[in-house]
Amino acid sequence: MYRIGLGYDIHRLVKNRKLFIGGIPIPSSFGLDGHSDADLLIHSICDSILGALAKGDIGTHFSNKNPKYKNKRSNYFLVEVLKIMRKEGYRIINIDSTLICEKPKLNRYKNKITKSLEKKLKTPKEYISVKATTSEGLGPIGMSMAIACKTVVLIKKQAGCNT
Repeated sequence: MYRIGLGYDIHRLVKNRKLFIGGIPIPSSFGLDGHSDADLLIHSICDSILGALAKGDIGTHFSNKNPKYKNKRSNYFLVEVLKIMRKEGYRIINIDSTLICEKPKLNRYKNKITKSLEKKLKTPKEYISVKATTSEGLGPIGMSMAIACKTVVLIKKQAGCNT
């Protein structure tokens, strides 16, 4: 059995905050505003996996109202979501993510981000696509006020798993 999930996240850019994308720090004078470290790529991946499993979204599992998750690294959320996925007997077939931002330019970080995700997801990098685009100067993303990410995931029930 195959299942598809879609994830989306957007965060405002703010000064005096580190920028994390895909679990790695990206040099920038701005970071993403959020309750956790605001790693929108990992948040988008978590939402896509949870969506494929029909298990809600990242906010359902890790509420921004819970002080336990304040400034938490998003890697923690991904580990927990992967536990849910594996408990249900699924594995990742492929992931396709698109980061949308004007600055910083992310093309030179895509390979490093992909390698980071390969380790975290325990999925070969050949099945992980990370792309970066702009919004052509339009809207808050185009004015460098925010960064967004969209992710699609395909998961498959593992043979012999009856959960």
